[in-house]
Amino acid sequence: MQSLWMLFAALLFSLVAAFVKLAIDQHSPWEILFWRNAIGLLVLLPMALRRAGGLRALAATPHWRGHLSRNVSGTTAVLLWFSTTAFLPLPTALTLNYTSSLFIAVLLVGGALRSGAKGPGRRMLAALAIGFAGIVCVLRPTLGADQWLWAGAGLLSGLLSAWALLSLKYLGRLGEPPTRTVFYFSLSGIAAGAGGMLAFGARWPDGRHLGYLLAVGLLAVVAQIALTHAYGRGKTLLAATLGYSTIVFGSVWGWWFWDELTPPVAWLGIALIAGAGAWSTLLTAQASGADADPDAGLAPEEVDAGRRG
Repeated sequence: MQSLWMLFAALLFSLVAAFVKLAIDQHSPWEILFWRNAIGLLVLLPMALRRAGGLRALAATPHWRGHLSRNVSGTTAVLLWFSTTAFLPLPTALTLNYTSSLFIAVLLVGGALRSGAKGPGRRMLAALAIGFAGIVCVLRPTLGADQWLWAGAGLLSGLLSAWALLSLKYLGRLGEPPTRTVFYFSLSGIAAGAGGMLAFGARWPDGRHLGYLLAVGLLAVVAQIALTHAYGRGKTLLAATLGYSTIVFGSVWGWWFWDELTPPVAWLGIALIAGAGAWSTLLTAQASGADADPDAGLAPEEVDAGRRG
């Protein structure tokens, strides 16, 4: 039953996406990135300092290259995803970001082939083929000619999210504590957001948009706590599969606020992507000998961070 925390996290993450879409009519992705990470850091920093035993202990790391890889890929993925929400239907933007599970399998397969290891089995190739067929089903009926550039940005966001998640796994195996990883990722988002605001301009939010930005930051923090319960105490594969319900919730908000109707073929594509993502996750876990925990080595509260920041 602990895995059902993922449904609550999925609901909250879908609301984060909806508030991003509401805020982005007046605020750039850089501004939303800054506010989201600044609010998150203010909420989580006291707990992180308590766990680490002070700022110096929290910040000290010999693995700065791993953090750099995770932060550059993860922060860029979040920026691209924020941008796609402005130009694509909400469920489409969410679905494209959730292709990260498929891209993780692609990256792992590519790495194995380059190292001369045994190539992917037929089941893995079938899972990837089904997943990418789902992407075609999602994109074909829902996008206009002027939206394909943003569809590409959404897919790139999924690819970079996959790289960020693999970087998290690498940091976990090096023994980096989750609080330090969250700390540096938050600082990365704040720095990138501030840099973008200085370069491209920013505006102080009015009362309504301030509410949207606060909701983005606070809901994301609560969602990550719920996600920690789901992954830390429940079945990892079940939690990962339930995470795709974010797309369903997002479809409800898209219809409710923006009259975005998801065509039946796109729903078929979403089902294919979710099923293929769960299947490839299971196959990857079995291949690595981690059947009981497909995300072994990944801090529970960080499993989804690369996906939605």
